[in-house]
Amino acid sequence: MSTIKHIAPALFGIAFALSAGAGIAESTSHQGHAASELSLTLNGGAKWQGDDNMFKGMDALRTAMATKLEVIHEDQLPAEDYNSLAATVLAQTDFMIEHCDLEPEVDEQFHRVLGQVIEGAFEMEEGSEPRAGAVMIIQALNAYGEHFEHPGWKPLD
Repeated sequence: MSTIKHIAPALFGIAFALSAGAGIAESTSHQGHAASELSLTLNGGAKWQGDDNMFKGMDALRTAMATKLEVIHEDQLPAEDYNSLAATVLAQTDFMIEHCDLEPEVDEQFHRVLGQVIEGAFEMEEGSEPRAGAVMIIQALNAYGEHFEHPGWKPLD
């Protein structure tokens, strides 16, 4: 699947995250096992409060990644499955960007997460190391759970 229909929202997310000084991973480690850290802050020591659209989209992202987690860890996911997973991830990020109605401080932190998710999806779909892209997304989802109040959220191992 082509990312053409995703380019505008994806570039918005990456551009916003970069302009906000996010620690978006520009590349993965030489072994393809870890992306650089995503830089987020807490809200005065507390987790950020989101909205239902954020929860819906992030739940869908987590579910999509969780269903493929074992084969990603084992480096056994076929290329076409990375493409399909990337399409799902980009559709959810499109939804969240389109329906974003967060307070500016929350929005800034959340778009840092989405920027790394989008970059990971592009790596899964068009990059030379699709597994590294999946790892970037997993790391972003786990960082999200550490910085945002989301009922029932569980990190991905």
